Amino acid sequence: ERINGSIASSRKIRGGNYVQIATVDAETNEPRCRTVVFRGFLPPQTDRAEESCVMKMITDLRSRKVGEASGHPDQAAELVWWFAKSSEQYRVRGRLQFVGGGSFANDDDEFLARMRKEQWENLSDMAREQFYWKDPGIEYSQQAEVPEGGRGEDGTILPIPDNFLLMLLHPTYVDYLRLTDNFRQVDKFDDDDWTEKRVNPKRCIRFDYRMEYDYGEGIDEDDSHDYLELQDIIVGK
Repeated sequence: ERINGSIASSRKIRGGNYVQIATVDAETNEPRCRTVVFRGFLPPQTDRAEESCVMKMITDLRSRKVGEASGHPDQAAELVWWFAKSSEQYRVRGRLQFVGGGSFANDDDEFLARMRKEQWENLSDMAREQFYWKDPGIEYSQQAEVPEGGRGEDGTILPIPDNFLLMLLHPTYVDYLRLTDNFRQVDKFDDDDWTEKRVNPKRCIRFDYRMEYDYGEGIDEDDSHDYLELQDIIVGK
């Protein structure tokens, strides 16, 4: 319920649905982080089912995050979502699940297959085109011609390419921080139930930058002043 309120307050902010998700490279044991788009929560499978907390994103089968998560025994990942308008941060740890065209164990699940299809059809034309690009991460070469908008000659959306994946994060741990009153809470999922506990935040420095201009009589833009405010506050790391 809390995160729904955070989402609602930032709905009109450009980039407000961008999140960072981190995995671990099994070969080097180094973290890897990237920005992806949050595309809503997985809906309940039936009308009587409880609201889901599973987070939807998409990715390409050829991207490194797929191998990094799949190579981890728990398919573990951590997502960070910062809401600038409300000064809230969510760090969500859990298990990544990929739904594709036959590469993964649950690809034959009718509900998940339908969710994948809906996500493909809901993409913008520009986003669909990216799944016809050449393999990511290799040396650059001129892109081959791709179907415009991921559509056929008659304008209809093409069938889902095998490399298009629905990416689901099943949360098991949520670290919530609200800077307005330094409130921090940790929620854990264990034995099919969530527990919550308020914890102490940690200390660091937040930088608030404010530009103030005075364009009164006799004052022009070149005489404006910049102010940098530093405020020590309690936040979580």
